[in-house]
Amino acid sequence: MSAAELALQLGVSEAEVRAWEAGDPAFSLVQRVVEACHADFASVVTEPDADPEDVLLLDETLRLTPAERLHRMLAYARFIEAGRAAVAEAR
Repeated sequence: MSAAELALQLGVSEAEVRAWEAGDPAFSLVQRVVEACHADFASVVTEPDADPEDVLLLDETLRLTPAERLHRMLAYARFIEAGRAAVAEAR
């Protein structure tokens, strides 16, 4: 929904909506905006469930020693640099 559409839904000016985007609106206003977007407030403010793949990756990483983590990070950095060089060379 655009700022203009939201302003129309709430009966306020588009400039007011843009000011909310840049500031810290009141909680009651946030509730009105969520309702105007036909959303459930609880679903907007709750954390999503953790992705099992992310949890497994985190567990795997935490089992590494600091030296192993550093080695992995440096290998990744070299991989990224090589990819960038290959793209630049292909141009």
